[in-house]
Amino acid sequence: MTRKKADIPALEGGDPVRETPLPFFRADLDDRDVEAVAEALRSGWLTLGPRTDQLEKEIARFTNTDHAIAVSSCSEAMFLALKALGIGPGDEVITSALTFASTVQSITHTGARPVLADIEHETFGADPASISDKMNSRTRAILPVHFGGQACRITEICEIARKNGAVVVEDAAHSFGAAVDGKAIGGFGDATAFSFYATKNMTTGEGGALTTGDGDLARRLRLLSYHGMSRDSWERYADRGSWYYEVETDGYKCNLNDILSSLGLSQLSRIDHLLGRRREVARRLTDRLQASPYFELPVERTGNLHTWHLYVIRLNLDRLNIDRDRFIRALTEEHIGSSVHFIPVYHHPFFAKHGEDPASFPECESYFSRCISLPIYPGMEDSDVDDTVAALEKIAAYYSRGA
Repeated sequence: MTRKKADIPALEGGDPVRETPLPFFRADLDDRDVEAVAEALRSGWLTLGPRTDQLEKEIARFTNTDHAIAVSSCSEAMFLALKALGIGPGDEVITSALTFASTVQSITHTGARPVLADIEHETFGADPASISDKMNSRTRAILPVHFGGQACRITEICEIARKNGAVVVEDAAHSFGAAVDGKAIGGFGDATAFSFYATKNMTTGEGGALTTGDGDLARRLRLLSYHGMSRDSWERYADRGSWYYEVETDGYKCNLNDILSSLGLSQLSRIDHLLGRRREVARRLTDRLQASPYFELPVERTGNLHTWHLYVIRLNLDRLNIDRDRFIRALTEEHIGSSVHFIPVYHHPFFAKHGEDPASFPECESYFSRCISLPIYPGMEDSDVDDTVAALEKIAAYYSRGA
């Protein structure tokens, strides 16, 4: 059969679907963001100050939680939460096998041992059944991951923790704005960690936050995040403050500053638009791909409000004469950006000492062999979505087992 050049993947010598590359992600920044940062710089207050205080109040309001503590990263947020909850050497913390290294490193930095659970098929979060299987007398905490912008089965996981006397620290790096049955992510576990990294649903460039409903825990978190000091530096130097301070514990330097917080406040003021456009892009991708036999599409679990930080398809490899890695190379040649989220933790050399067998994580292994993260961000045009779909269909048709 003679194929038209337009039907041949660029990887095989055909013409790409678009002339200019579509990046996997581009931050949504506008003049309001620039002006907010400039105003912070003009104020002369560059470190922890009133803008960070205001951002914390707005995060607490948005997540409907009592307390929010802005910190330098989600990684530090998880670490601080575990430390504040007393996790340390001799303890075990269960988390998902499918996550970024920082989730596990937040456990190892406390001296505790990370224990991995397999994922479940629908949300890509840790499977409650796998978590239950890994519980033992040394389990002090569960660190579930809300993957890709969708809540994991958090209510079941919290119930498992409650029955076993463990605490829950949620990794919600992807899920600022997500909810379960109308309740915002941020208040299910003992503490929840969010990320405001450049690629996230809203950004401060670098940064994150912790939320909790526990006032005593919030106070411990504030102490740990800023040298163990009893009060914020901006209050010390404000007119109503004084030179006096007390160091109550052996703390760290993890605070967010006012420059980054000013960007966060600007972004948060239009979070509904940022999340709304992500949902529109996700709907358009689903509408145009749902009839294809080559892709298994992500779904929104009943009762969940998905933020669509990621849109991850899984290839139906039994219908294709191409593996996931070559499919990604083919997308790149079509000028469509993509990525993989994530390489399972147990595949990394730093975790090899724990001796986890990949065969112990069948759902995670199946996912990893087939997953591709597609571009999804507020600045995508409908034509960008259509180009992405065209590239996917073109590659799949060419490498179809039936072709």
